[in-house]
Amino acid sequence: MSQLSDIPVTVTVLQAGADAAPHGRALLMELENQLRDLVEQGRESSIDLRSLPLSPGDLAFLEQHLGKGEVTAEVSALGPSTVQETAIHGVWWVRHYNSNDEVMAEFLEVTQCPDIIRAHPADVRDSLEDLRARLVELE
Repeated sequence: MSQLSDIPVTVTVLQAGADAAPHGRALLMELENQLRDLVEQGRESSIDLRSLPLSPGDLAFLEQHLGKGEVTAEVSALGPSTVQETAIHGVWWVRHYNSNDEVMAEFLEVTQCPDIIRAHPADVRDSLEDLRARLVELE
């Protein structure tokens, strides 16, 4: 019977370059295509990061190379969400959390403004009525 010490172990150290995050580099190239489509055709798109076989290294690579932009928003609708503009204008990192602050969904959205932070037309109509009622109260 063999012992645990009889099992050969090989340690591989990954370098911090693109080779350590092959999916991250491919996603940057896809984002370039999607951003071009936004600029040239006005076509919005998104990438569901949770549906892809990304390693923590791939996600770190993306965060490093996309950077952080000027806009951050927190949304409380059906659970907490964060919207972070990346340093690449038009590319947004959107994360949806559960009640335990675990990421449940994660997207890179290529758009002028993510839908989650746009006011819904029905909400705007309701707010118009609310504002009118407040104005009446002031008279």
